[in-house]
Amino acid sequence: MKRLALRALYATLFAGGLTLLGAGVAHASETSGDDGILSGSQVGISIELPVTVGGNAISLIGDSQSSDASTTVVTGGGDADPSAVTSGDHGIGSGTQALIDVSAPVTIGGNAISVIGDSSSSDAETVVAPAEPAAASDAGSAQTSGDHSILGGTQGLIDLSAPITVSGNAISVIGDSSSDDAHTRVATGDAGDGGDAWTSGEDSILGGTQLLADLDLPVTIAGNAISGIGDSTSTDATTIVVPGTGGGSATTDGSDGLLGGTQLIPDLSLPITIGGNAVSVIGDSETDGSTTIVAPTDPTDPTDPTDPVDHTDPTDPVDPTDPTDPVDPVDPTDPTRPTNPSDPWGSGGSTVASGGSSKVVAASAVLASTGADAMADLGIAALAILGGLVLVGARRFSFRR
Repeated sequence: MKRLALRALYATLFAGGLTLLGAGVAHASETSGDDGILSGSQVGISIELPVTVGGNAISLIGDSQSSDASTTVVTGGGDADPSAVTSGDHGIGSGTQALIDVSAPVTIGGNAISVIGDSSSSDAETVVAPAEPAAASDAGSAQTSGDHSILGGTQGLIDLSAPITVSGNAISVIGDSSSDDAHTRVATGDAGDGGDAWTSGEDSILGGTQLLADLDLPVTIAGNAISGIGDSTSTDATTIVVPGTGGGSATTDGSDGLLGGTQLIPDLSLPITIGGNAVSVIGDSETDGSTTIVAPTDPTDPTDPTDPVDHTDPTDPVDPTDPTDPVDPVDPTDPTRPTNPSDPWGSGGSTVASGGSSKVVAASAVLASTGADAMADLGIAALAILGGLVLVGARRFSFRR
């Protein structure tokens, strides 16, 4: 009995020592590689691989059916906040640090698998969500120094998040496969603060080099119907992938060094999403009403375009003046009617004989005139002729007596 109790006590102390040792390594790691070769190197690896298999129907010979499968995976982040401190001064390849944080939750939910027979999965709902407030804990701070060294004080901080989700699938080797209303949502959340990385490469060769890699690789295969020999049908599959963000700060110094203080900080996000597919080797494949949404971080709002300059109003055109009325032409005067020329008294003269005596009266030329003066002259001429005729008649009458 005493021996059993003693062994139990030893086991308890051993387990407690391992627990304290693990906690100490997780939270603080201090070392030194001064004046050494490949000394003081640190490797801190944090791997989170939750595997979830739920709501599946598996059959070798016969039909498989899964209905209303609901799978929720919460990838909680640990409380570890490690602080890695080392030094590689005056060393060769000393003081190197590698802090690797890997989170790769694997979720397989709502699947119906059959070797010989039909497979059917209906209303499978799979949610992979990070814990609040973040999916991964802070990576802590990493401090090293590579002063006066060769390849000393090198840092490599890698933060990898690769959730793998396979949900709502119906798989059959020989037989029909059907997947209906599969809803899959993968929210990787923020990767947490990558921590502060500080190093120095003063007076060194390739010292103080930093590599901070932030990799976000969500792989989602949802709502698929796969059949080797038979028909495959996928209906109303909805897949939503929301990748997160993360990162930290990096500080280095390469004063008076050769290729020292180099930094490489890649931020890579490669969401791989395969949703709503129907795959059949021999047979018909059909997919209907599938919706796949990959929602990265919100893009920046575009800047408002500048308002166009108001154009000046054109001047009003001048009203044209009314054209002047044309002048009425003056009526021409009626031409005067020419008067008949008066008969001359004779050709060259006239001879009037009375009682044996003759008297020659020379004819005078009278020019024709027009107008009112011509009429007066005609009256005078007529009176003169009349007077002459009276005189002639009177003389003839007197001669007869």
